[in-house]
Formats: sequence, structure tokens, C-alpha cells
Amino acid sequence: MSHDLQRWEMRNPVEVLISRETAAAKRSCAGCVHTKVVESPFGDLVSRCLKGRPYGRKCKRFEVINV
Repeated sequence: MSHDLQRWEMRNPVEVLISRETAAAKRSCAGCVHTKVVESPFGDLVSRCLKGRPYGRKCKRFEVINV
């Protein structure tokens, strides 16, 4: 698999890894109020969006849990 590196990926590998992980966290649903863990018919625990959106990608309805 050939993957051309971006210019920003030529720096310190640790910084590149941290940058990728923070970018992935900003795009996820983690910490949203509308997330609920439900049990599937097969007995697995699955995270679902209560707004009917696909779980895993941040949408416009994202709201942070106020603790």
C-alpha cells in the first residue's frame, strides 16, 4: 500500500500521532448528551444516537454533557 505523506506528517512521529488522535477525537460522538448504550438482541452492548443519526461521527446536534 503506497501512501503519500502530507507535508505536516514529515515532522516528529510522536507529534504526528498525537495530532491524528486529537483530530479523530474531535470528529467522534464521545461525550455527547444524545448517546445511549443499549443491549442488542444478540446480548452485545451497542452505543446509539438518540437523535437517529449514525453513531461515531459528530453531527450538528452534538451537545456536551454538563457535569
